[in-house]
Amino acid sequence: MKEKFQFLALWFCFSVGLSYAQFAPTDKVPLDSRVKAGQLDNGMQYYIQQNPKPENKLELRLAIKAGSMQEREDQRGLAHFVEHMAFNGSEHFKKNELISYLQSIGVAFGSDLNAYTSFDETVYMLPIPTDDEEKIQNGFQVMRDWAGGLLLNSEDIEAERGIVVEEWRTGQGVDQRMRDAYLPVLLHESRYANRLPIGDMDIIRGAEEEVIRDFYRDWYRPELMGVVAVGDVAPEKVEALIRDYFGDLENPVEAPDRVYYEVPEHEENFVKIITDEEAPGIQVQLYYKHQPVATETYDDYKDRILRTMVGGMLTQRLDEIRQKPDAPFIFAGARYGKLVKGLEFFTTSGVVGPGKTRAGLRSFLEENRRAVQHGFTEGELERVKRSLLNSAERSFKEMDKAESRSLVGRYVSHFLNESFADNPAHRNRFYQEVIPEITLDEVNAMVDKLVRENNIVVVVTAPEKDKESLPTESELADALKEAKEMETSPYQEKELREELMLAIPESGKVVKVQEVEEVGITVIELDNGLKVHFKPTDFKNDEILFTGSSKGGTSLYPDKDHIHASYAGTAVNVMGVGDFSPSDLRKVLAGKNVQVTPNIGRYSENISGSTSPEDLELALQLIHLYFTAPRVDLALWEVFLTNQKNQLESAQVNPDFQFNKRVNEIISNGNPRGMGIFSPEKLDSIDLERSLEIFTERFANVADFEFLFTGNLDLDLVIPMVERYLGSLPGNLVDGKEQFRDLGIKAPQDQTELIKVGVDEKSQVILYFNGDTAYDLEKSQQLSYLGEILTIKLIESLREQIGGVYGVGARGSLSKVPDERFSFVINFPCAPESVPELTAAVWEEIEKIQTNGPEAEDLEKVRETKRISLEENLRRNGFWHGQISAAISGNMPLDTVLGATDRVLGVTGPQVQALAREFLKTEFLLKIIRYPANYQEE
Repeated sequence: MKEKFQFLALWFCFSVGLSYAQFAPTDKVPLDSRVKAGQLDNGMQYYIQQNPKPENKLELRLAIKAGSMQEREDQRGLAHFVEHMAFNGSEHFKKNELISYLQSIGVAFGSDLNAYTSFDETVYMLPIPTDDEEKIQNGFQVMRDWAGGLLLNSEDIEAERGIVVEEWRTGQGVDQRMRDAYLPVLLHESRYANRLPIGDMDIIRGAEEEVIRDFYRDWYRPELMGVVAVGDVAPEKVEALIRDYFGDLENPVEAPDRVYYEVPEHEENFVKIITDEEAPGIQVQLYYKHQPVATETYDDYKDRILRTMVGGMLTQRLDEIRQKPDAPFIFAGARYGKLVKGLEFFTTSGVVGPGKTRAGLRSFLEENRRAVQHGFTEGELERVKRSLLNSAERSFKEMDKAESRSLVGRYVSHFLNESFADNPAHRNRFYQEVIPEITLDEVNAMVDKLVRENNIVVVVTAPEKDKESLPTESELADALKEAKEMETSPYQEKELREELMLAIPESGKVVKVQEVEEVGITVIELDNGLKVHFKPTDFKNDEILFTGSSKGGTSLYPDKDHIHASYAGTAVNVMGVGDFSPSDLRKVLAGKNVQVTPNIGRYSENISGSTSPEDLELALQLIHLYFTAPRVDLALWEVFLTNQKNQLESAQVNPDFQFNKRVNEIISNGNPRGMGIFSPEKLDSIDLERSLEIFTERFANVADFEFLFTGNLDLDLVIPMVERYLGSLPGNLVDGKEQFRDLGIKAPQDQTELIKVGVDEKSQVILYFNGDTAYDLEKSQQLSYLGEILTIKLIESLREQIGGVYGVGARGSLSKVPDERFSFVINFPCAPESVPELTAAVWEEIEKIQTNGPEAEDLEKVRETKRISLEENLRRNGFWHGQISAAISGNMPLDTVLGATDRVLGVTGPQVQALAREFLKTEFLLKIIRYPANYQEE
């Protein structure tokens, strides 16, 4: 690969300068200093980090450097099958005992306990409570059994075949069909193209048991394994446990070699166009394929930064183009990534409208060519620098607040892919020294490397109905050739001021302060009538969440205004605020932690987002502007409408779109106020002027709102800023606070609906119980218990006993808006012919609970899971913000959250049984069943 001499000279100067006093370019980037890493005599590696958040939890991972690429031809799909078998019987846990035991200690199947198989690896995930020594020991015993103690009994193998087939069935559809068509081109002449992890269902159904066991014996060996443990346990103790439980594992004497396969390069460029009658739109993907890059030295680290910069700056340019009238694409982006271990890529990809496939590809090629010929601007570089520096600094600030689950993946990736896993403080220090010194020449040299002239693949996926209007593969191949000679002009950057507000408003005044000491909340009232709640916490160092909400929403408008009101918030978000378009705003806020979004919903309007203590003033300024200065940009609005129409038009043929549209109509019971917009023609009826009038009306009186701020708040600094930017907003309490209007949207009951869509042989069953009931916090928790208990029983029955589903879930809730009601949903995908049997099995489990109440063991499983979840949530801003917001909007006491523990732990079996009897009745049931379009009822 070519590099410019100027770049080399600059790099040499840079490398011997002050910035490399600590970071010599050829030195290796160290592993996080908090990690204790090592290797057992049998070759197994381990990574251990003590981390106190959350308390009493240890995140365990078992990573194996073997996946579908290690399968023989007669084993295709068996790497994934063996992963399934890890939950179906081992030396110390009989079939179903493992899941049952883990549930009893608060580990939920799926959300906590899980695993995945990919091309080159298999990874098992197990979070373990550490408040009891036996739980820790058993957690390591589970991992040890996965590593070397699976039973793989004949009966269990046979039972699991159907479950894997059902997982395969859930993945069938247009995305799978198109992927299967283009992957052999993208992975040209490589083994990867024929080793998709889900495998061959003929092999899954019929593989000899010994062939399955062969894979486990050959590849589950300690020299290919890594254990990662991050959590609230001393490293010395964890290390001793690893040695005790894994030290005696032995490598097979005649084990097959672990070969790492390459994806060969090709001088010729390839184009693949795939059409499908169910494709929801036209996508164009331009891949510049690359061999995997090293991730070892500081030079490599800097190169990663440069690749990220190039992707970020090109994406910003593409974002500007998509907002122009008659843009060649609807949206697009650029990035560097990894497809498989043997292939990395730089891609520009996006969605285009009908008739714009060639123009879209040409635009991608032109922007890449423009970057190669003219490079980027200083302004672009400075913005991307600010963003990256901010990201590193924020991670550093949250070092001591990071939860173990967010850390463990870094070390798994380091073991599997040798990726960087340095300390956030180290990363921040490196970024702060290196990024400010990065030059345009260095970034532009990286563009030359990424945007190559060979080893390119273009993939176009499109609806069958658009086939005739698509260019041919040879025409797109010609576009690639033409790009080599394309001459472009330099990018012209628009000048932007840095300040959001030219005039700072005069402050309002606090007229009342209330302390709710029980929950640590301060409430102020301002002289414009606005009430603001503050919940200071120490859970995160650099996080503040906020919500301002008012009742009313679109419900206050007549039917004739429904569509205008529904799109009022969207219109403002599309056109921007103050003097800034959305694209301009992203530029101005680059490197800042500011997200602010206004919205008008059915029964309320709100403005919400997040920020940091340092950037809170900017966030408040933006809130002020959304209240007072929504921007009008007819060109941006027309672009938005055109793109929305194109996407809706393309989506009409997609069965998932058709199904969701029909479900929305059914649940809304035909009430137009409850139905979304699924037809492109309806978009033409939006009156933008009326939409903006409605937005202005809903945000005209700040006294009708209540705000909540949660996070790292210094009230001595925050309240004066709130006085200035929120206290200066217009507001009065003369007319009292508005209330929403009940639109009468209620789902039907005692009704069955069949929806026939799609060509794939798969169904979906939705059992939706709903009706009127008085809202009660205790009852709400009891209904949640019922959902989780029923889920446990349905997994045991529909999945483990019958083998008819891959996943199934039940959940219930109570609502207060617009009126007090309950809803309870049971949902599962399956084969069309299995619908009657599985539905009957669901009713059998419901009736058991109604007749006998929940089993005591299941009740305690749910209670323990909820207890642990609540303890962890009580240390999270999001939980407190959500609970306090619900109390404010529901007119409940602010200290309602303090009763959560009693409500969660106090649920009894008879209470759950009573709710099952009260709510789970056919008279309340709306049954929706999806079938293939050609399904014939018997």
